[in-house]
Amino acid sequence: MAVNQFSDISRDLYNQIKYIENLVKGDLFKEADKLLSTAEKTCGNLESMMTPDNRLQSHIISNRRQEIDWLHKDIQQGLIKKQSKPVKKRKVK
Repeated sequence: MAVNQFSDISRDLYNQIKYIENLVKGDLFKEADKLLSTAEKTCGNLESMMTPDNRLQSHIISNRRQEIDWLHKDIQQGLIKKQSKPVKKRKVK
């Protein structure tokens, strides 16, 4: 039973991460930032489901944590860049 739950949560987390990656690619950083906290919670849930001393599960969790860290950095950089874009002024004719 626990293996199936781990698998289901792992698949759900993978799908969340891919969706967030697509938001980042589309420059939707605020939406991605909101969903990233949910992915972090899901990763915590996945970690709590882990069987002790299971190397495969440990590897899966560490990979997902790394992906979440990368997304967090990408989102922060995107939010900074979006805020610092200069405003284009219309030319007066």
